[in-house]
Amino acid sequence: MYHNIERSGFRRGEYVGHAHGVWHIRRINGRQWEAIFPCVNAADYRPAIVARTLREISIRLAAYQCTHWH
Repeated sequence: MYHNIERSGFRRGEYVGHAHGVWHIRRINGRQWEAIFPCVNAADYRPAIVARTLREISIRLAAYQCTHWH
């Protein structure tokens, strides 16, 4: 696997990504992967990363700069 992605221990077929917190990674529309940061704050802002491969998700997670913490 990749240094910042691992298989989910709770959801079959899903992964967990690590970048400034824990991201949920799942396949969408059969062709792409989506990484969602589930909770930033009380506002419903949920950043998402969409890519064709888990490798691309890994690269984007590694480059992710969180600017929405305040």
